[in-house]
Amino acid sequence: MTRFAWLQARTQSLAVLAALAALAVVAAVTGIHMSHLYAGLVAHCEARGNCGVAITDFLSHQRFLQDALDLLMRLFPALIGAFWGAPLLAREMETGTYRLAWTQSVSRRRWIVARLGLLGLMTIVLTGALTLTVTWWYRAVDATQASRYAFFDRRDLVPIGYAFFAFAVGALAGAVIRRTVPAMVATLAVFAAARVAIATWVRPHLLSPLHLATSLLNSNQFGFESSNGSAPALVVRGDAPNGAWTIASRLVDGSGHTASLAERVAFVKQNCPNVVPPPQVGGSGPHKVRIPDDVAAAMDSCREHAAQTYHLVVSYQPTSRYWTFSGWSSASSPRWRSCAWPAATSGSPGASAEPGATHRPRGQVPLVSLTA
Repeated sequence: MTRFAWLQARTQSLAVLAALAALAVVAAVTGIHMSHLYAGLVAHCEARGNCGVAITDFLSHQRFLQDALDLLMRLFPALIGAFWGAPLLAREMETGTYRLAWTQSVSRRRWIVARLGLLGLMTIVLTGALTLTVTWWYRAVDATQASRYAFFDRRDLVPIGYAFFAFAVGALAGAVIRRTVPAMVATLAVFAAARVAIATWVRPHLLSPLHLATSLLNSNQFGFESSNGSAPALVVRGDAPNGAWTIASRLVDGSGHTASLAERVAFVKQNCPNVVPPPQVGGSGPHKVRIPDDVAAAMDSCREHAAQTYHLVVSYQPTSRYWTFSGWSSASSPRWRSCAWPAATSGSPGASAEPGATHRPRGQVPLVSLTA
């Protein structure tokens, strides 16, 4: 049965393997070039004092390949689920060939295990090879980022977990829906929703964040915001330690109360009278305006007053927890392995019930600005 399952999956597996081999060759050639560029432009930029310019210059190289590989890592797990997982059982149900398979000497349990097990193993192996290639290629680019969490779901172990999860969802959808194309669509929808839910609501709460209280004078993101010409409100954001994942930054007073918008507007009116409202800017949405030189002194005075009234509380996940998050995200997907098992063999006559930061480049500090 294993040999028969391999014969059915051989063409698609070898096609993906060939594509990965071609990608590995391209990555080897261009990746070495990117490493040499990093060593020449960025590695010693702090001593020269031009890291911002050096990083921008470095990241301008191989821009197409950077975007293409990033997109590939986002889409590959979904493609595995849609084109490998969903048709695996749905095609058998849709064409009725499962009836022939179940009348042979091979048990239904063994039939399901062989089909799911082989392609599931191929999913892990091929996704692991892709992730290893892309992670190696990006090593120089990733070194310019302020935090490893910025590319968390496209490196190391997480894509493997996502791909296996998508494969299991596809197999389950195919077993339940029993039509190939609707199962593929359902797989893509479920996988996309799961990724958004995990990134937005699950991952930030897997471990309790650490909290850092710091002075406003240590913040490099101090400014004001205004909407449609309204009175400016104080805006200050803090940064977590280098390499950490900043989850939230709150402006709080001495009693621990988080300052509201009205309180931040009132503070500016009372303590920063020389801070002019931001100029009107055409168009919709936020706009950044460079602070004029003649209000620099007023900004410094306002910052001193704000530091006496408020402080920052930054919630973050430290760099030391990166592999914990990565391991949990990738290890959670096997819980879905058995989902397709009962659904695949139920519902037909005589069938048995068995069978997924805001980040900034290192060395680049955002300009304090008025927002219109």
